[in-house]
Amino acid sequence: MRHARRRGALRSAAAILLALGLVVVTPGTATAQPSMDLGDAASFGVLASTAVNNTNQTAITGDLGVSPGSTVTGFPPGTVSGATHAGDATAAAAMSDATAAYDEADGAPTTASVAAQLGGTTRTPGVYQPSSGTSFLINGTLTLDAQYDPTSVFVFKTATLTTANVSNISLTHGAQADNVFFQLTDTATLGTFSTFQGNVLASNGVTVSTGAAVKGRVFSLTDAVVLQGTTSGPKTRVTVPDDPATTTTLSVSPNPSRAGQTVTLAATVSAVSGDIVPQGEVAFKDGTTLLGHDFVDENGDVSLGVSTLDGGEHQLTAVYMGGDTSDGEGIIHFAPSTSPGVVQVVYNTIWPSSATPAIQNASDTRSVVLGVKFTASTTGLVTGIRFYKGSQNTGTHVGSLWTSSGTQLASVTFSGETASGWQQANFSTPVSINANTTYIASYFTTSGRFSYDVNYFTSAQSSPPLTALANGAEGGNGVYAYSGTNTFPTSTFMAANYWVDPVFQPSDSVWDNSATPAVANAPDTRSVVLGVKFRTATDGVVRGIRFYKGSQNTGTHVGSLWTSGGTQLASLTFSGETASGWQEAYFSTPVSINANTTYIASYFTTSGRFSYTLLGFYRAQSNYPITALESDDADGNGVYVYSATNAFPTNTYQSANYWVDVLVDSD
Repeated sequence: MRHARRRGALRSAAAILLALGLVVVTPGTATAQPSMDLGDAASFGVLASTAVNNTNQTAITGDLGVSPGSTVTGFPPGTVSGATHAGDATAAAAMSDATAAYDEADGAPTTASVAAQLGGTTRTPGVYQPSSGTSFLINGTLTLDAQYDPTSVFVFKTATLTTANVSNISLTHGAQADNVFFQLTDTATLGTFSTFQGNVLASNGVTVSTGAAVKGRVFSLTDAVVLQGTTSGPKTRVTVPDDPATTTTLSVSPNPSRAGQTVTLAATVSAVSGDIVPQGEVAFKDGTTLLGHDFVDENGDVSLGVSTLDGGEHQLTAVYMGGDTSDGEGIIHFAPSTSPGVVQVVYNTIWPSSATPAIQNASDTRSVVLGVKFTASTTGLVTGIRFYKGSQNTGTHVGSLWTSSGTQLASVTFSGETASGWQQANFSTPVSINANTTYIASYFTTSGRFSYDVNYFTSAQSSPPLTALANGAEGGNGVYAYSGTNTFPTSTFMAANYWVDPVFQPSDSVWDNSATPAVANAPDTRSVVLGVKFRTATDGVVRGIRFYKGSQNTGTHVGSLWTSGGTQLASLTFSGETASGWQEAYFSTPVSINANTTYIASYFTTSGRFSYTLLGFYRAQSNYPITALESDDADGNGVYVYSATNAFPTNTYQSANYWVDVLVDSD
């Protein structure tokens, strides 16, 4: 409960900043997602401060409570499936937590002002207030679209709520009644035979009219709840959501895969108990990015083919949205579930598997080493070598990676080859390479009969982040050397492509190069160290530091990696910077880090004028396997310290993101 109150304080401050126009809300700041934990109040369908008064036939599925008052009337004829707590300690604890949730909703920054009439509209996750007046109304149907995230929260803040007779709240694409809140400084009236899904947190009285059906909760924090039952037909109902649990599993094939290759994601949804197969929709996600969605079949199975995964590691999940499923003449609404994550490794190559050479079998039968000069636009790992094999290219094949000066970095002997086509062999230990640096990938064949195209490298061949250099760049491309053993290839002939390819896995970072700050150049000109607290889901190494540079952020920049206790693990000085945008530099020796351990990446600037986004760490920012921590979970994030020299940053301000990042190679 104290944690909830601390979150509320943060959001209250954020609301002030928003009101003053000091916060620019960008897509990454996620200010629409308060946690809204009801705590001990979660089991209560009806909770009031002074009294709960019922007439006629009403059914409460869940607990009923009053605190600090103790008046409960009209039961029977009303029924309560759970326990009734009138003025006892259980009701007091529930009221305390309901009040904390009310305060949290009150402090959540408003993300949109909308027309008071919610009926006939569709709203996505966010925190809403009326654009005029002090009331929300629902005539007809209000549709709440969770956009395939069952954890999405909807908060509506105003003085009063009135739902019309036979009005309705419809939940779609994973929206859950548990995550819908109406925070009211005054009263709520739910109309006759209306259907309401969500939670009413009203300061004053709440009236549930005849025949209304509430899936959720109705709380009055300083007054009474009045329930108007029916004399015939369906009862007035308040039902605490208690949907049967499900499990979702996910398999991915093939894994690993190459960028552009079709990967099949297959999911199965099952009930935790019973033999009824849940029905409904499943969303497939890469982190928080929606890859696609479809409905399960009668066996609970669903699959999706995806060919858009770029190079690197991806945390793939299947998310069941929950759904109505027939059970004889009744309907069961199953709860959502998310599969355990599957780590999909995607490699980059210069050529796709569909690429084929003009000449598949050269007439030359001498043993030879053949290679390609290439660069990568980002740091990462070369995990192996590919080459195209013609049907006559038999014998032993050895793949190698070399520096441009001829130092062999790794080698591997091919095994399990097919008769022809692309072959791949992986190094026992992947090799780290730097961005914008020339390397040579080669293979040695004892039989000759290699594949080739002449005049191929008259221009560079680019498949980002990899580029095979144009002939003439750094001495020509492709390269070869006739030799009885594996050796460094240096000769060239007619810009020929010998169809050799590196297998590359880019370093991971929290943000890609398209991410930009709300403020590129702060007015502050003091020298300062700015940083981010992060963790990784796997062991790995940090290759270097990145930061976003505004055009006025000149002077010297020094990047550092620190333990959470302030021990400096490595540092570097940036060089060759561009005028603005993302900059990166690499440690002379990569630093090993442990999974699930907090580290700080920082950069020091002598000029100030740093980039930032306030409330950037209101929520964690993740790109598997790296997570920049949520401010509340890290005792503050991002961090800074004003200093004339590089120093350990410990201060925080309004969960600001100062756009510092790391380059991580995962084990």
